[in-house]
Amino acid sequence: MSNKSFFVISLDFELYWGMFDKVTLNEYGKNIQGAHEAIPEILTLFEQHNMHATWATVGMLMAKNKQELSSLLPAFALQPQYRDMKLSAYTHLAHEHIGTDHTDDPYHFGAHLVEKIIQTPGQELASHTFSHYYTQDGSENSTEVFDADCAAFTQAAKQFGVSCTSIVFPRNQTTASALTVCAQHGFTAYRGTPSHVLYTGKKESEQTNPLLRLLRLIDAYVNISGHHTFSASQVRSISDTVLCNVPGSFFFRPYSKHLRVLEKLRMARIKSSMTYAAQHGEVFHLWWHPHNFGINRKENMQNLLEIINHFHSLKEAYGMQSANMREIATLPVPSST
Repeated sequence: MSNKSFFVISLDFELYWGMFDKVTLNEYGKNIQGAHEAIPEILTLFEQHNMHATWATVGMLMAKNKQELSSLLPAFALQPQYRDMKLSAYTHLAHEHIGTDHTDDPYHFGAHLVEKIIQTPGQELASHTFSHYYTQDGSENSTEVFDADCAAFTQAAKQFGVSCTSIVFPRNQTTASALTVCAQHGFTAYRGTPSHVLYTGKKESEQTNPLLRLLRLIDAYVNISGHHTFSASQVRSISDTVLCNVPGSFFFRPYSKHLRVLEKLRMARIKSSMTYAAQHGEVFHLWWHPHNFGINRKENMQNLLEIINHFHSLKEAYGMQSANMREIATLPVPSST
């Protein structure tokens, strides 16, 4: 396994399927609509700078239209059950208006964006599960339920001629049984969480703990939890499953007008960890959601370009390389001799 340093990017591409249980369309619709503009801009920037990235995509948004979406759904008995059924995409699907396709419903359909992703060099299409499935909140579900979710996602991806091998779990909720099911479906890598207690995957009700949210916010500007970098050789040893763990290092928070006076601190926090990874031959993994760039696109794209330019300086000084999750997981393992 190489001891070179790497800069990994992953994006959780979910449209409204990842937000319906948290905010209304009146509150967040502009962000979702803006993602349709932000994604091509991000892809153009990535192609111009030869940046590789993983796009973990909700299978439901990959349907080209409502009819196709209906054909992909698992049987009712295999649809997930939660203690709070408001978390279920199937409850949302049954009770909310879903349009015909992306032309009249940009909140739920994004097949045309998937096409752009797979046509852009260096981009990996990956799974964010079919239904934005919560493995911990739905822990009472049988393995057959998640198996059906994986099968539905695989079918959705197959329509684009793609076999995905990386997965990012919604809300970073991971269980041993879910990883086993993923391996059975041909997945070889997942995005784990930093080892620090602030970032351990939790149930949705625990994610909203005010103190936890405050500490994470502070950590975005001031380093209180560490750099969260790791050696590329750890992607197999970190995990006790057959899947490689490519942990996320840092969430790339979107630009905030309310906190704009702290922007330099936030950007410095990210760049310092990137630099640490480059100097120590390790991996730094930055992630966010395209809808985070749905508003304030100019400022968010400027920040992304600043990060990319910093990567170029690290590439020149230390040989840092850009990689997606699949590329990290398939680095050759050195011989023991």
